[in-house]
Amino acid sequence: MSELTNEEIEGRLNAQRETLALVVALLAGLDATSERMWAELEARFQFQNNQEDPGAVPSRAFAIESAMMREFKLIFEEARARKAEWNAE
Repeated sequence: MSELTNEEIEGRLNAQRETLALVVALLAGLDATSERMWAELEARFQFQNNQEDPGAVPSRAFAIESAMMREFKLIFEEARARKAEWNAE
């Protein structure tokens, strides 16, 4: 397998994010469960600080979780923007 450059990886991840946002925006208009879907996505990027020692140095696992939460937020925001754009038309 060939090694991918950072730019290639970032481009592919951006395409996946936009695809997911498009799918979420499309699904959100299909039935009454759309608000539940938005709420579930939003819950995944809300910061949960359950750390016992607030002075502790963040671990690698925390960094991964933080990146995951940022990605959920980006997908959520992109999907909401698409949905709003379609509703304005």
